[in-house]
Amino acid sequence: MKLYTQRFGSGILLTLMFLFVFHFAQAQVEVGKTYRIVSLAAPTMSLITQNSSLESNANIVLWAETDVASQQWTLSGTLPETTTLRNAYSRLTFGLSKTAEGGTARQGGTGGRWTLEAVNENENIYKFQQKSNGLYLTAIADEHGKFIDGSVPQMAAATDDLTQQWKLIEVEPKTTFTAAMREEMMDAYVKKAVESVGSNRQTFGKGGWGEAEQLEVVLDAYETTGRADYLTLAKNIYNYFNANVGTSWNKLVYTDSYHWFGHDFNDDVMWQIMAVARLGLLTGGGKNNSYIRAAKKNFDIIYNRAYIPEVGLMRWAESSGDPWGTNSCIAGPTEVAACYLGFAGCGEEYFDKARELYQAQRYALASNMATGKIWDSVVWNPETMKVKSKNEWASTYNQGTMLGAACMLYKYYGETKYLSDARKIMSWTKSNLCDSKGIVNVCQGGDNHDLYGFKGILMRYVRRFARDCKQDTYKEWLLKNALHAYCNRSTEGVTSTAWLQKGTAENTSDDFGCSTAASAAVNVILDDDPALPYEEAPQYNAISQLWQEPLFNGMPKYYDLSGRCVMKPTRRGTYIVCCGGKNSKIIVQ
Repeated sequence: MKLYTQRFGSGILLTLMFLFVFHFAQAQVEVGKTYRIVSLAAPTMSLITQNSSLESNANIVLWAETDVASQQWTLSGTLPETTTLRNAYSRLTFGLSKTAEGGTARQGGTGGRWTLEAVNENENIYKFQQKSNGLYLTAIADEHGKFIDGSVPQMAAATDDLTQQWKLIEVEPKTTFTAAMREEMMDAYVKKAVESVGSNRQTFGKGGWGEAEQLEVVLDAYETTGRADYLTLAKNIYNYFNANVGTSWNKLVYTDSYHWFGHDFNDDVMWQIMAVARLGLLTGGGKNNSYIRAAKKNFDIIYNRAYIPEVGLMRWAESSGDPWGTNSCIAGPTEVAACYLGFAGCGEEYFDKARELYQAQRYALASNMATGKIWDSVVWNPETMKVKSKNEWASTYNQGTMLGAACMLYKYYGETKYLSDARKIMSWTKSNLCDSKGIVNVCQGGDNHDLYGFKGILMRYVRRFARDCKQDTYKEWLLKNALHAYCNRSTEGVTSTAWLQKGTAENTSDDFGCSTAASAAVNVILDDDPALPYEEAPQYNAISQLWQEPLFNGMPKYYDLSGRCVMKPTRRGTYIVCCGGKNSKIIVQ
């Protein structure tokens, strides 16, 4: 201080000291910045819109801090007497059910202008007052004097205790879903759900079709992040499955180590075939890849066991269901699995099977794609081959797998009917299985455990639809659903199958259910995503009915199904047809 005085003189020094003190005496909060609002009576909790609701008049509640946009508030207006707080996620203002005593905190409610009465400006601690009546926002404890998740603040007369004191902590608003948030959600899910069971062996739930779908979420994560540890995890999950079930999957395994019902449920095996075929494609592909060989072997076993030639569809179960009944939960997965095997080079016959099954499902379980709604199941009378019963209930996973099959068949055959079907399926799904904000609002829990994992399957195929069919609108839809699931994560960082509810220890106890939010996260499409590590080729040319591959001057070289070259490109943009010893020139449009 002595040197400071000598250099600037006492008058200037006093002025600078005044400015220094004045600066720290002023309010540290600023209009335009975003804050957490923490109760000093419950310092681990902050204010959030209940269940991250996007609706007006939803409660604003205290909740353990989870660092999400719905727990953040942006200041506007004029400090300190006409301040407005707007939720960073819903963009609705902090209001009340009524401004009178006992009025509860509501977003978009009345009394949206507040006076911030300083308690300790240096620490950003304030009381929130309604100027019209002098009442203050007050944290409310339960009958035991504890502050619990979900408690709703109320308006009350002034007190000196901590229930009316709120600390504003500046944060960066988390209103855009990012790659970092995607990995946060996936890593939290893996940490919670995965169990190591020996060297290079891991499991989610020690069996069941849900394990196959959770394996697919790991593969999704590898595709969209490129992280090698996700691929290693996928291999380890398969290793444990293989150690318990073996190379033939059409069997019952019921031990303390693993539960598998391949003796009965054809769809269970087909879900596993899809996952393992993908694992093969992601590890080099080709029909000699060990994962592809295993998937192909078991596809052939189940196809031969379950195919009903009279109707061109697959039987769902060998003993649990009607032998003359089929379900979309076996039709769609079989179509998708067949396409994966076709893309892996296992032969044109797999695309033929996928196309035949798809056409039969389209007729029997989608009313010839009249609306895009996919029915659950149908049973025929074997004597008359007329429909005996049907279940027109629609679900996210059946919508998802048929959407996936339409996209894959469109990618391979290039026929616009598949693209048209995919658009109808997705349009119906968004209109009927989502709320008014576009968030999936079905399969939110309940007694049927299978329902818990359905939404994650849909997310996977919406990514394929948006990516392969260039439907950018649904990139935004994926981001919106992922961000909502993120906002409702628990303190462990996981979200339950009920994305419309804030995560708790109780509702996130089911790991299969939690996989759906992880799937929503890893299936978003971001600008810096890595390229798909394999090429889904060769492509079928619908005009020439021949295989094609890029070769010369941007022009493909065509083969017949025996592998014999029958059309070679020339420098002039024509083709030489080489078959039967005769050559002629043609133009391929």
